[in-house]
Amino acid sequence: MIEKLAGPIIGALIGYCTNYIAVKMLFYPKKEIRIGGKKLPFTPGAIPKGKSRLARAIGKIVADELLTEEDIKRKMISPETEKAVVDQLIQGLSVDLRTCISCVCPSEEKYHAQKTKLIGELSDQIMDSVDRLQLDELIVREAEKTVKEKIKGSMLAMFVNDEMLNTLIQPVGEKVAEYISDRGPAYIQSEVESRIDALEERSVMELCSHMDITEAAVRETIASVYHRAIDTMIGRMIGSLDISGIIEEKINAMSVDSLEDMVLTVMKKELDMIVNLGALVGAVLGILNIFL
Repeated sequence: MIEKLAGPIIGALIGYCTNYIAVKMLFYPKKEIRIGGKKLPFTPGAIPKGKSRLARAIGKIVADELLTEEDIKRKMISPETEKAVVDQLIQGLSVDLRTCISCVCPSEEKYHAQKTKLIGELSDQIMDSVDRLQLDELIVREAEKTVKEKIKGSMLAMFVNDEMLNTLIQPVGEKVAEYISDRGPAYIQSEVESRIDALEERSVMELCSHMDITEAAVRETIASVYHRAIDTMIGRMIGSLDISGIIEEKINAMSVDSLEDMVLTVMKKELDMIVNLGALVGAVLGILNIFL
């Protein structure tokens, strides 16, 4: 009886040990072993030895088959992703402008410096526009026209000529132009600053509503721009990312221990099954040997 059981038991033990050693040789030894200057065969193990080829192969498979440009594009323009992007942007546009600008401005001092610069530039541009009006000449011209219309057909028109009108009105025009030149810049700057301060308290969405632009229209515009951006940029983005190269670099940077842990985390049950299958095959061969 013992002799009959010995065959299957020994066969199972041999099969188990053989497959166990084969599985371990995937990872061990982790470095090549040399004896007398000659490298011992099968060192290092299959995975440490072929780590660079494995990294390159995995990177190529992931980039070419598992994570293609079309897959990424399809996911990015899916209704769920599009809604998430649009919702996030609408949320950002719903806060006041002061908060929005602060998010992209490196510091409070920088923000105030830029705001002051903007107020100064706008004020200067408005003042330049006022200067180009040549108010003194405009006042004289329009005043003369008005006076002439008022006294037309009256006895006074006989005594008032253009030279007299010009003598009376010219100083007024000059005084008004001088007044605007002296006090205009400060007044304009104060007005521009107060208007900008008021705008800071309002959101982009609020400003859109005042222009009869609905939230639905804003959402549609954002979605359209998002789709165009994905269509035109996804190819360049994927090319610049070099997914295959990133994965290859990551795997090459991993230690053999980390690589072993990763493989065992995914395939421990399958590798154990191979070892146990070796024992089963050895036992079956041992049983067949009894009958044959």
